[in-house]
Amino acid sequence: MESDLIEFQVPPTSVPSSTTSPALTEAKRSTDVWFEDGTIILEAEGSQFKVFKGVLAANSTVFNDMLVVGSNHANNEMVEGCPVVRVYDTVLDMMHFLKALHHVGYYDPPETKDFLMIAAILRLSTKYNVEFLRRRTLAQIAPLYPTTLPEWDQRQAHARDVDVFDARPFAVFLLAKETGNHALLPMCMYFCACNVDINNILDGLKSIDGKHIEFEWVDKRACIRGRQNLILALRSEAFAFLTGYLKIPNCSSPQRCDSAKLRRMQSVELALGNGGLSQAGFLYIKFDWSSFRNVVCENCYTASQNDYNQQRQRIWDKLPSYFDMPPWEELVKSSSQ
Repeated sequence: MESDLIEFQVPPTSVPSSTTSPALTEAKRSTDVWFEDGTIILEAEGSQFKVFKGVLAANSTVFNDMLVVGSNHANNEMVEGCPVVRVYDTVLDMMHFLKALHHVGYYDPPETKDFLMIAAILRLSTKYNVEFLRRRTLAQIAPLYPTTLPEWDQRQAHARDVDVFDARPFAVFLLAKETGNHALLPMCMYFCACNVDINNILDGLKSIDGKHIEFEWVDKRACIRGRQNLILALRSEAFAFLTGYLKIPNCSSPQRCDSAKLRRMQSVELALGNGGLSQAGFLYIKFDWSSFRNVVCENCYTASQNDYNQQRQRIWDKLPSYFDMPPWEELVKSSSQ
């Protein structure tokens, strides 16, 4: 949580509480969030939102501490009889956050797919400790960046629950770091390593709102190293039964089986692309086991499939380490605190 980093600007005590400050009259009134009978005004980037102090305090421990426990409105600047509190968030983030708090059904997953709205609500519900909104947004995003292999295998059902755009794994990675949801990071990095051109990894790219987003250098390096780590793991572990790393002593037709494995390995390399992982990655590959069974002996088929499934799980278990991250267990634990 980042609640102790929140800044509230305290106006000078020389401004009479019964008058409207000239500086504040220049601020714009929000057309999205303005309740005529509201009891407090939040100001972000020169836009004012008139809302209810009780709603803020009931849902946010941060606002409760700031506006109720430690309040002293006698010295606050006032607009329309309401105290004004300046917050240092973007006007768009604050609009989405306040509407989610005050308008039933405004944020309604999975019907709501707007990434910018979901990100804003997660960002500010984390900052202001609004737990029910934080849980709701995470429940929508987390299935896209799972922490277990069975969850990955079910991921396709959730793939479009949130706006799809090229920079989504970059945007979620940065959002996850900002909000302390570290369990999302390995799969965000995996998508960047496997699906994104290396030039975009290095130089960044445009997000859904048109803004340029870019990793820090430490994360760029981790992404590129992870890309290479995965290529090595594919050849030496996941597809060891094709490359010869896996020895099958009970093969009943070595020449026939070796020839079939070589042809299949060529197909796998083609699926992976010239870059080794471009547009694919080991989690994407759907190996045709039924046709493979027709061209190799039963011993090779059984041993190969068993080893592949075991190696796939091992690679998943090691995935965070490929990107210089702690184990899954630590990432999940830190995200739940």
